[in-house]
Amino acid sequence: MSAPATSGRTSGLVKLALFVAVLAAAWFIARQTGLLRYAEPAQLREAIAAARGSSFALPAFIAIYAVVAGLGLPGTPLTLAGGALFGAVAGTAANWVGATLGATIAFLLARALGKDALRSFLGARAAGLDKVAGSSGLWSLLRLRLIPVVPFNALNFGSGFTGISLRDYVMATAIGILPGTAIYTSFADALLAGASGARESALVRVAIAGGALVALSFVPALAKRFGWLPASAALLVGASTIAPMSPAAAQGKTVDHAAFDQLLKQHVTNGIVDYDAFGKAPTFKAYLSALGTVDPATLGRDERLTFWINAYNAFTIDLIVTKGETQSIRNVNKSLGFLKLKGPWSDPFIRINGKMLTLDNIEHDIIRKEFGEPRIHFALVCAAMGCPPLRSEAYVAARLNEQLQEQGVKFIRQSPGKNRVDLASQTLFVSLIFNYYKKDFGGTEASVGKYLAPWYPAGSPERAFLEKGQYKFVQTEYDWTLNSVAQARAQRVTTVMR
Repeated sequence: MSAPATSGRTSGLVKLALFVAVLAAAWFIARQTGLLRYAEPAQLREAIAAARGSSFALPAFIAIYAVVAGLGLPGTPLTLAGGALFGAVAGTAANWVGATLGATIAFLLARALGKDALRSFLGARAAGLDKVAGSSGLWSLLRLRLIPVVPFNALNFGSGFTGISLRDYVMATAIGILPGTAIYTSFADALLAGASGARESALVRVAIAGGALVALSFVPALAKRFGWLPASAALLVGASTIAPMSPAAAQGKTVDHAAFDQLLKQHVTNGIVDYDAFGKAPTFKAYLSALGTVDPATLGRDERLTFWINAYNAFTIDLIVTKGETQSIRNVNKSLGFLKLKGPWSDPFIRINGKMLTLDNIEHDIIRKEFGEPRIHFALVCAAMGCPPLRSEAYVAARLNEQLQEQGVKFIRQSPGKNRVDLASQTLFVSLIFNYYKKDFGGTEASVGKYLAPWYPAGSPERAFLEKGQYKFVQTEYDWTLNSVAQARAQRVTTVMR
């Protein structure tokens, strides 16, 4: 292990120890000062009575809620107190703001002090942490917030260990906790109204709020029954909470990519493709035909993404073979004077499940839109030397995350002509991919650097440089030469002659 990596791990362990110490200290102080006693009904009633009428009650309540939730202390008593103090509407708003602020504090605390250390322990398995957010962090976390199967505090800290962005986390949390917050707050307010003598109207309100609470308690069971929960929720709640699914059940139907896998092993070396061999192989056309019979909607998430990545790469090869192109994919369907023909990516030559699609349809309208997975840009290969290298194997659902991670390492750290960090000149050199698809990597030059940072070892100077975000952002020249055996040989000859 290198010295920077060792230093990075030590630093991570110190941060993790500090993280645990902060939480332990919070619980110790809360216990010693008697704060935890306010979870008891009698103490809670006294605190509510004392707070009524104070002009500072609302801001003080929100601040206290934020600190309590941020340090992982019990928040349910405060939710009930919010309803009793401020009523159903104002109480819901106060609880919602306080809980969202507290959840954000917990998230940032876990991310700042615990994430790097935990990932250094897990090594290559660290990428599995990101599955807690699914392929689209916002939507997967939103489901976990709406379906109260994971404890609030556990989800706050657990999300900080994953790769979900702060923006998506806050948005999913703010939206997801609102229904439950409103129900609990209304229940507390209705009970208080009943206790204060407004018996008849309060009885109706208690019945409605109580019914909503009962319904809320059934949501996790229904979610489990109908598969609404992200499978990665098991990472936080354990196998005892969510029954383990067999691989077949988790992924739905499967597609056999064995024929394509064999062809890639035989005819792709270090990303260089023998297109002539693909054109002569009867199994290649048979594989493309088999893809056309698949209904992707019947597949599980990873199986579906695997299907579309393999389909994109296979049909790109087919396009080159069919058109007999030997120089560059950009020559396919090239414009002739004033006559504008369809370019290679807008040609509807792909038939899947009875629908005609283009390569652009697969990439932009399906993969990018549906999965929100930026690593697909390291897997989709556009038949050019400037692209990420085509793998010498097909993608498979069981290893998809591992394969995407490997592709990222190859493209980001092992392709200096495409992407590199130049510490001497304080410059980040990136492929056209990170510029053209900047939106998928955060939308700014600074966000691209922050995305690239975790691909470098913890404690490395490159990672620290990228995390600071202060650099010149330069796009490298994109080589559109066909990634074929013949073109690779020609480039080697040219290099030797120079």
